[in-house]
Amino acid sequence: MKRRAFTLIELLVVIAIIAILAAILFPVFSQAREAARKSSCLSNTKQFGTAVLMYAQDYDEAIVPWFKIREYAGQPLNERFWFGLLHPYIKSTLVPPDPGRTYTAGGQPQGLHRCPSWSLDRYLQGANMPDCYPGSLDPYMPPTQVFAHYGIVFQMATRGGAGTPENPYYHFPGSLCYPPASGGLTRYMPEIRRPAETILIGDGITMLDKGPTYVVISIGCETQFIHQDGSNFTFLDGHAKYIKRNSERYLATTTEGGQTVYFMRYYTFSME
Repeated sequence: MKRRAFTLIELLVVIAIIAILAAILFPVFSQAREAARKSSCLSNTKQFGTAVLMYAQDYDEAIVPWFKIREYAGQPLNERFWFGLLHPYIKSTLVPPDPGRTYTAGGQPQGLHRCPSWSLDRYLQGANMPDCYPGSLDPYMPPTQVFAHYGIVFQMATRGGAGTPENPYYHFPGSLCYPPASGGLTRYMPEIRRPAETILIGDGITMLDKGPTYVVISIGCETQFIHQDGSNFTFLDGHAKYIKRNSERYLATTTEGGQTVYFMRYYTFSME
């Protein structure tokens, strides 16, 4: 009885076929895993949206502030940020409270405030793209402590930009719970002209810089690579949505003074 062995050529062909199949399937598996992580993060942002609406219901339709004034000596920072103010509505784990200026070096977000896809490298890659703010965040890195893999927009008394495609108008709907003389400003839900298209929270970062000296919160173009080629956001009607690429470059137009002007669709609450 004769036994026939593989020839060298046949063995090489089999190995080549396996290598080709692996090259095809591994990216598919990787994309499937990322799709699951993106869905988990989108669920987080949706829960933020529900909490934002509940906060507004309890506080005369006020939009949750990104930060609030200290209410007592030694109050932990995690109670004063936006995620601490939403904590009663979502009951997720916060970074351990560090009163005063004693912080846990390298502290990372927990619970809903942690995005499974978040990466500092991808975050800085987005920030340093030509259509974002190249080099602007480098002086603050690496973080001393990261409170959340999400950010929230700031308050703006008046809109910015010039209304052109290159420099469109923008007007963030954020609030700051401080005295007006210190920049404090509270926005209310009825002020938002397009709540289903106006971003409040999304993939980003809430952190203390390497000093620690400054609070750094960012959201927008910096996160364009967090989930492959896009990022998740919470809108002021409470829904959450994945937006591809740079969310700041989705523009809309309106007419002012007989001229067509451009504004950031997702970051301008006062125009429609």
